[in-house]
Amino acid sequence: MNHTPGTSAQEPLHADLTSGIRSTLDQLDDLDSETAGYLNCLAFVLQRVAAADEHICREEVDRMEKILVEHASLSPPQAVLTVEIAKHRRQLADCCCAYQASRELRSRLDGDSRNRLRRFLDSVAEADGLVHPTEEAEIRQIAAELGIIVGEPEIA
Repeated sequence: MNHTPGTSAQEPLHADLTSGIRSTLDQLDDLDSETAGYLNCLAFVLQRVAAADEHICREEVDRMEKILVEHASLSPPQAVLTVEIAKHRRQLADCCCAYQASRELRSRLDGDSRNRLRRFLDSVAEADGLVHPTEEAEIRQIAAELGIIVGEPEIA
């Protein structure tokens, strides 16, 4: 078989995938700054819970993507990229960056929205069928950063 170096039968597939990824990134880049900031912070705090036990399982990733599609109006490809970007940001972030995201959400969201976010955090932690104590602790920490006192009635 005679192939030109650097070419293969896989190249059209790779070109299509690359084009699709770039198109989705362009759509995310086109979001207004308010929406982009909200999504950035939301995905980041969801990641904090998923990674609290030092392992992000497929079920947790799927749950985060579902939350972004159903409650943040992202397309499935946009949700996939947003979650992946947040995973990598979380790996590079220091604790100051982690707290900045939740504080940003606190200032952007009303009480009902913060309570809904708390339920999203619980949903991510429960996605694999086991809520690890470190996930519970991270949820309590994020809830406090959002101004939600665990064990008290939801804020209005």
